[in-house]
Amino acid sequence: MSEQAGKKRWLSTMDLLVMAAVGVVGAVFSSRVWPLAMNFARPLFAFLGPLGWIGASGIYLVWHVIVGCLVAKAGTVTIYGVIQGFVEMLFGNPLGVTAVVSSSLEGLGVDLGMGLSRWKPALPTVMLGAGLGNLFVGEMYIFLYNMNTTRIIVIGGITAFISGAVLGGLVGWLVAQALYKTGVVAKFGLTGYEEL
Repeated sequence: MSEQAGKKRWLSTMDLLVMAAVGVVGAVFSSRVWPLAMNFARPLFAFLGPLGWIGASGIYLVWHVIVGCLVAKAGTVTIYGVIQGFVEMLFGNPLGVTAVVSSSLEGLGVDLGMGLSRWKPALPTVMLGAGLGNLFVGEMYIFLYNMNTTRIIVIGGITAFISGAVLGGLVGWLVAQALYKTGVVAKFGLTGYEEL
């Protein structure tokens, strides 16, 4: 195994600091800002009936995608999801420990998608991962809230996937690309963008 491959596998102190910093910002947004944004967006998805909330739910994955694109290492986003979930819980997220589970599942989805491109922040795999992460969480809430009819499971799953891919994957990827282009990210030694 080459030295470069060894560096790629393990998280550096800088990676952990970036994950912690984004985790705090992500937790504040997930607990305080995104619920308000979803309330404004919900009327756009009124045609989904009781699943109106799922149409805008992909926005919760923006921070997971940003971390995945900045750090670009195996397992990073799942670990980040756990961190963000705990911080959300500490900030008083009314979902409590469920916030940790949902944030971890979102991270797992992004990791699975990005794994197809060997954790390089390629737009198709980032969008696939964000779609999977939102699908996992959307289906979890469908079952938790006992809305598990075949129609709701299918429509909710499709909507969750599309929402995650576009609102989480595409938006998060664009934010990460903007950060790379400013040159700020390179100063911290994060090189995911350079490997595209």
